This record gives sequence, structure tokens and C-alpha cells, in this order.
Amino acid sequence: MAARGIRAIKRAPIHEQILLQLRQDIVRNRWKPGERLPEPELCQEFGVSRTPMRDALKLLEAEGLIELRPHIGAVVTQPGLPDLEEKMQVLTALEQAAASLVAARRPVKVIAQLRQLHADMQAAAQQEDMALYYRLNDDFHRAIVEGSGNKTLAQIHENIMWHVFRARHMANEHEQFDSSAAQHHEAIMSAIADGRIEDAGQAICSHLGDVTLLMTSSKKSAAPRPPKTRATAA
Repeated sequence: MAARGIRAIKRAPIHEQILLQLRQDIVRNRWKPGERLPEPELCQEFGVSRTPMRDALKLLEAEGLIELRPHIGAVVTQPGLPDLEEKMQVLTALEQAAASLVAARRPVKVIAQLRQLHADMQAAAQQEDMALYYRLNDDFHRAIVEGSGNKTLAQIHENIMWHVFRARHMANEHEQFDSSAAQHHEAIMSAIADGRIEDAGQAICSHLGDVTLLMTSSKKSAAPRPPKTRATAA
């Protein structure tokens, strides 16, 4: 039998690696809405030339996270309330479908993973470790979506989640975190584990409805108010 040649291992292009980090920086509010990304400093930070940096910025603009302005550069966008509400509607529909599929299939490994994540979330909430809790929360929702076995659903969900992560990080700056946060996922976990298909979909729909209300309320309260005008004398 003829010997096989050496296989080339493909690595992600440089601009895609930069994209992942810049996207996370924007989502986590390292760069605030309206702030310009310092391209020369970022090139130095990543140790790259301007070409892969600009390729990454073009992709960020296509995702709606930045705007490339002539003579100014890359500016972080301000997520609008109508756009956020639309994305949450789509996200809710996707996760409702995913939860129903997981409840119908009840894959052993996925159920075990969800149980462990839920237990870890409860512990993080009791310790009031907000950063850990929300990281586990992301893993919990992602496990449901990936556990559905629908790759198309998972891909669409991932694209939308970046905008939701960003809005939630902004909401967290205005809302108090408490030890009861993990209780919100109890109904979802129980319905999926018991194979109650309709209840699983309704539970995650109700939960994301509360999340949507939290984020949109925070955006409304954080929105700048129009200046007051003086009443003229009659």
C-alpha cells in the first residue's frame, strides 16, 4: 500500500482570529458605543499589519457591531431598541424549538450536561459570582441549542447571540444580581429532563420573555432624555 503524503493542517486566517477577539471586546464593553477603535494601536496589540486588521473590521461592520466611517475609522455602534427586540424574538423562537427537540429526544449526555450546568449556576448564584454565573448561563443555553441536533438552528443562534451578549452586558451594569437568579432555569431543566415537550418550549419562552423585558427596560432607562425647554411667558 502506497504511503500517504503529509497532510496540511489548515489554521484559521489571521483576520478571523482577530475578529474573534475584537468581537468579544465589543460584547464585553471594552469598547463603548460611539467609541472609535484605535487601528494603529490594535495592529500593535495583535502584532499584525493593517491588511488583516481591516479585513476583520469589515466583518465586524457586516455583523453590525461597528460602522466604518470615512476619515474617522471604525466606530462601535449603538444597539437600537427595535433591533434588539427583533433579535430577541428570533432568539426566543430558536431556543423554544431547540428545547422542544431536546425534550423529545432526551439524549442522555445532553441531559447530564444540563443538570451539571444548572447545579454549577446555582452555586455561582449563591456565591453571587455574576461573571461565572453568566458564563455558565451561556453554556446552558448553548447546550440546549447544540443538543437539538439541528446544525442550521445552531448556526443562526450563534450569529444572533453576539448581539444579545452585548445587550445583556449593558443591562448587567444597571441591574442588581441576586442569589435567586438560577431559579429561572429550574422549569426549563425539569421539563426537558421529564420529556415534557410543550412545557420545555413554553418554559424557555417565558424565561427569555423576562430577559427581553430586563434588557429593553435597561436600555430605556439608560437612553438620554431630551433637554427640557423653558416655557415662554404668555
